[in-house]
Amino acid sequence: MKNRLENIFASIPEFVCTHKWWVLVVYIILTAVCFLGAGKMQKDDSLKAWFGKDSEIFKNQKKFDTTFGSNEDVYIVVEAKDGDIFSDASLQALQKLHAKLSDFGTEIQKDPETPLNHTREVLSLINVQVTEVEGNNLFVHEFIGNKLPKSDKERESLRAKALDNPELVLAYVSKDSRFAAISVKTDFGENENRKASSEGDLDNSDDLAFEMDWEYEGAVSEPAPVVDEKPKDYDEYYYYMDAVRNEVKRAEISQSLDVYYAGLPEIIYFQMDVLDGEMPIIFSSLFILIFILLFIVYRHLAGVVWPIVIILLSVLFTMGFIGWSGVPSSSLSDPMILLIILISVADSVHLISTYNHQREEGDSKREGLKHTLRKAGLSCFFTTFTTVAGFGSLWIAKPSVPIANFGFFCAVGILCAFFVTITLLPILLNFWSPKISAKRNNREQPGRDYSKYVFDLVSKRPGVVIAVFAVISVFFAVGFKNLKVDTNVIEGYKEDSYIRQAFEIADKNMGGTQNIDFMIDLNAENALYDADVLVKIEQFQSKIETAFPGLVVTGISIADIMKRVNQQLHGDDPSHYKMPETKGEISQLLFLFNNVSPDERRRLISDEFDATRIAFMVRNSGSADYVELIAKGNEWFKEIFQPLSANYPQIELVNAGGVVTFMHLFDRIAHSQLSSFLTTLIIVSIMLVFVFGSIYLSLLAIISSVVPIGLTFGAMGWLGIDLNQFTMIVAPIILGIAVDDSIHLINKLRMTLSHTANMSEAVKEALREVFKPLAFTSLVLSGGLLTMMYSSDASFQAFGYLSALAIGSAFIADILLIPAICLFVANRKGKLVGSSAETAVAVQS
Repeated sequence: MKNRLENIFASIPEFVCTHKWWVLVVYIILTAVCFLGAGKMQKDDSLKAWFGKDSEIFKNQKKFDTTFGSNEDVYIVVEAKDGDIFSDASLQALQKLHAKLSDFGTEIQKDPETPLNHTREVLSLINVQVTEVEGNNLFVHEFIGNKLPKSDKERESLRAKALDNPELVLAYVSKDSRFAAISVKTDFGENENRKASSEGDLDNSDDLAFEMDWEYEGAVSEPAPVVDEKPKDYDEYYYYMDAVRNEVKRAEISQSLDVYYAGLPEIIYFQMDVLDGEMPIIFSSLFILIFILLFIVYRHLAGVVWPIVIILLSVLFTMGFIGWSGVPSSSLSDPMILLIILISVADSVHLISTYNHQREEGDSKREGLKHTLRKAGLSCFFTTFTTVAGFGSLWIAKPSVPIANFGFFCAVGILCAFFVTITLLPILLNFWSPKISAKRNNREQPGRDYSKYVFDLVSKRPGVVIAVFAVISVFFAVGFKNLKVDTNVIEGYKEDSYIRQAFEIADKNMGGTQNIDFMIDLNAENALYDADVLVKIEQFQSKIETAFPGLVVTGISIADIMKRVNQQLHGDDPSHYKMPETKGEISQLLFLFNNVSPDERRRLISDEFDATRIAFMVRNSGSADYVELIAKGNEWFKEIFQPLSANYPQIELVNAGGVVTFMHLFDRIAHSQLSSFLTTLIIVSIMLVFVFGSIYLSLLAIISSVVPIGLTFGAMGWLGIDLNQFTMIVAPIILGIAVDDSIHLINKLRMTLSHTANMSEAVKEALREVFKPLAFTSLVLSGGLLTMMYSSDASFQAFGYLSALAIGSAFIADILLIPAICLFVANRKGKLVGSSAETAVAVQS
């Protein structure tokens, strides 16, 4: 079978060179088609794209959004330069800033297509509504309103009221009165019927007052159906945040206030403003690196130009395939292209190096191409499919839809690179190839034959080499116990980046920058008029706040509103900061609250009074902390609400919010990686047995490929590097890539053993021929991955340097461990696979 494949590959150069014009016409047509297809590529990072429209995560989030609206808001923190947000200068600046941001309606009238049309509401100390009671009347009014305090006494009174209101402290003003916050509500992530509803709401600008002698009777509206989320267009987020920044500049408050931005739209803005802007530099650095290394190796422009042509066509064909497939790409598209570039150069380097070697041996161009494809074509074929297996395992495991697509399209790109290499490169080399001056004997030039030094090291003490690898492997294996799954998006950015500084300021001084929502759905109309239900809500909220004091900054629920209003109705007596005791009192307070502040009620209670939310603002932290909070919350919900199950048999808890979504994603990735790695290992092992026809040689390749992965993850454990959404997909990908060098070396060793019975000579010859291309491809892959170090995203950096470490250690394992094992066993047994010509031939068959 292998001989037949070798003959097929050997016939390719003659065929394509004979029909070169037809081949070139086909490539011109393919290039044009793929160019058009690349223009059809779309990007979608919506919740539905990551989890699928049938996933419970998507359904729960959409259920939450339909009831309470989107929580993809902008959180603006302002710092008073004089140290006091209640000083006259600071309040005037805050009022100017609030007025400018709140005037989005005017901007929309001027230009209906303005990015500011995503703004729904702006809340700050200027207009946030607070309740007050006079006699039997409940009043709701804006905290500051249009008239600023004029005297120091009035400003101090305002400060005291703000710091005495638990709903304002940390949410809109810091405890030391140095910082304030503006919450800009947006429609990002909302479904269409929710947007239409919010657009029909009227602004509440006047103070409202209601008498307390009421009995509740109200109509219940039907819930709106859930509408699928539209594809998330990150450009809209970018232009929106850019417009918000322009409004802040136009407010001209820089002399009084420093401004910091937080929230999901700001994270996306940073990714597009900084991270996406870094990608051209990373790709440019990668091409410069490849260009320099190719020129150093081949010292001829043909050896530089043709691999780059292969790279560009491979990337174009991949992008064209994605565009014509109609499957949207994601934020993983840049890493995908980077990996395709790195991997596609490997096959062309192996073929050009082998071609140069054949020319040095005296072959003509055509003969050299024929022997090159016979010798290296089969190895490239099998290395292509082992790499495809590594990426394909992500598609099989499907930790998420975009990651599965990432694996699939990377596999497509690698197949494209292999196809272009074996069909186009022979034509290109036949037309223009590196000059070969004369036959060179590397053994006469020991200074250039670095493989000789490697062979001398391994052949003298193969047992010592194996022992050293064993000790190192055990040492790094111990580091596995320190590995943990944890992701901190914000801390992944550079310390001096503006987004990390803004989030840290907001975390330290205000109410946190992340949100976790628990939606309690009793599935029974008017259930929230039940006093027992409100008591359980209070217990549930209190337990979470008490159990996670370092993580939870603030929590808000209908229980807080009821307790505050109840206290105000009893002369602000602190002893009455508790839940009303009778259903009649609860009904009365809920009715009043709904009428004087319907918008605020909708943020906490559904229109049917059958569902409510408990919103926690939490500090930025690692995903492990959030996972624990959510898990405990789910556990305590069952425990606390179990006594109500008889009256509300369909009661359920829905987790929502950006933190919840990402935690589910990271958990799925973590649990899928073992199956992904094992899938890759099984597929690669089967293919290796087929490649070599020997279990022994297959195990040899697997050992040399698994060892560097163990070293890499062991190093992560010792260095305290956590497993995140990027580092967790290193193992299956690197296994597919690392085994490539093993295949090239072992395949050459197998072919050499068919001509000699001496293992030492076979190892020496195999190293002499493959050392240079293996070293170069490893250098290009490692160096190319290290260009990711320029990124401001630490997770992206970690993927780069960990992958580079794995590939570098795989190269060392290939040139040291594989020869050492072969020589050690041959010396001990006196007989090994290939220790005689007959055995070697038997192994190949």
